[in-house]
Amino acid sequence: MQDSEYATLSDGILVDLIRRDDERAFSVIYKRYSVPLYIHANRFIRDREETKDILQKVFVKIWDIRGKLPADIKLSSYLYQVVKNELINHISHSKVVDRYLDSMSSFAVSYVSDTDHAIREKQLQAIIEREIENLPEKMREIFQLSRTHYLSHREIAEKLGISEKTVKNQISNALKLLRNKLPLLLFILAFFPDRP
Repeated sequence: MQDSEYATLSDGILVDLIRRDDERAFSVIYKRYSVPLYIHANRFIRDREETKDILQKVFVKIWDIRGKLPADIKLSSYLYQVVKNELINHISHSKVVDRYLDSMSSFAVSYVSDTDHAIREKQLQAIIEREIENLPEKMREIFQLSRTHYLSHREIAEKLGISEKTVKNQISNALKLLRNKLPLLLFILAFFPDRP
């Protein structure tokens, strides 16, 4: 079958083909749905790079589970549902990390008793600082200028002689790296305190 013929196939036939590992059918599905899904996802998070990451996860997931896709699946609805789930995960993780990074004392007040508030807050801060120190050097410098010195993207760009886009990307990447580590660490710290 020619590539041009693939483009005319229905979603149902394309799904049947990718269930049999047909990469050209998968490519047609990607071309057919990536732009509308991108527009839909970007309405919620308003960040191009993060939206691209979400779409990549969605299509990787579709390919990974291709053999398990039901024969009677309504592809468009299914794709939008997967995007919705990824958006929920993204937003909830973003909120978790932002809360930990931007409101340390608020976290401590909410989750630990008054008697060990100061100790827990210091431990919390130490864990976060350690994870920030583990970031790549340039990323760490940009992140600290933003989060510790409260410089704007423009101010950081001017100070370091780089573009604002680079600053934004580095901060976004730093948050992604921290998101993968901080929630579990902070959960353990808050709910499983060290024994005396």
